[in-house]
Amino acid sequence: MDNESLLAKVRDMEHEFITHWLNAVSSQFADADKDHLYQIGRAYFQYMTELAISAENHPAISHAAQWFMRSDNDMMTVQRIHYNSRSWRQALHAIGGKLLTMELFKRFCDRIDHFESEMCRIYWEQAAERTKEKELVLDQLHDDRMNLIGKMASSMAHEIRNPLTSIKGFLKLLRTGIHQQPFHKADSYLDYIEHECDNILMQVTGFLSFSKRPIMEEEPVYISAKQVLDHNISLLNPRLIDENVDLTLAVPEHIKIRVQKLAIQQVLSNLLNNGVDALSSVKTNKRITIICYEDHANAYIRVSNNGPKIPPELGQTIFTPFVTNKENGTGLGLAICKQIMLQNNGDISYTSNDQETAFLLTFRRS
Repeated sequence: MDNESLLAKVRDMEHEFITHWLNAVSSQFADADKDHLYQIGRAYFQYMTELAISAENHPAISHAAQWFMRSDNDMMTVQRIHYNSRSWRQALHAIGGKLLTMELFKRFCDRIDHFESEMCRIYWEQAAERTKEKELVLDQLHDDRMNLIGKMASSMAHEIRNPLTSIKGFLKLLRTGIHQQPFHKADSYLDYIEHECDNILMQVTGFLSFSKRPIMEEEPVYISAKQVLDHNISLLNPRLIDENVDLTLAVPEHIKIRVQKLAIQQVLSNLLNNGVDALSSVKTNKRITIICYEDHANAYIRVSNNGPKIPPELGQTIFTPFVTNKENGTGLGLAICKQIMLQNNGDISYTSNDQETAFLLTFRRS
């Protein structure tokens, strides 16, 4: 029997070949649809037996390549590619062993080898491409992280420069005039130095909180909102007087909140100082208003000023790190405030119009 007749006979046995192959590979593709697998086997059988079309030009190669590139990364592996080839060779031995001539068997095996080689090539090209993409992502993440570290370091330097300058100035006054100054004067200088050290500690605590590091974790306390605010107002009073800002308070003594005291004082300090900064462009009637109230679910502290409206383009990103409209601002203050409020089972929001800008601190009861 010539090869053409043998080839025709092999094609008549298509179902037997595919079934044998399917039984062999089904364990490798346990989750695959059996009918779909059968159609894949049928396409492969046609590729293997249509010897009039060269292996390089057979449409099954391009179709398989397209399917391969669309499939899940775990769907086709080198192991499965090799297993597929071995299963077809086993089918040739089992079904056509006594029928095929050595020449025909070799031609079938050559096509199996070619298919395996092409699929392995595509697999490794895809693997190399995925590796390259991952390396690019890792490089970008590394660059972003280094950029963030640089900005954080710059911001930290900016935030602590002023209190350090003040400390240095007061130490100079003490050093040069400690014998001539009365004790109460020197004591007031020490109070200022202690206050500025507290400011630095507060800034460092804020940066650590922002980076989510569990360092200097403060235990929450149950405290009146008025007590928290009184501390901030006493520190802010000299600046309010110096910049001619009127402060209005409506803070009932009975409203209590469970918070990290120092952390929330940092939030309030940031909002109040931001408010004074915003009023620098207002010529007269500068006002900051603090209102505290509650309902059955939450306690609220509202801090408002009659400064200029916050630009709309900052609206959606105002609590995002490094977003600021201040000439010398770092853009970390409100981002840290947001982080602290979330850590204290609360939140911060704002509204801004031509009449006032208000920040609302929400403290949840539960």
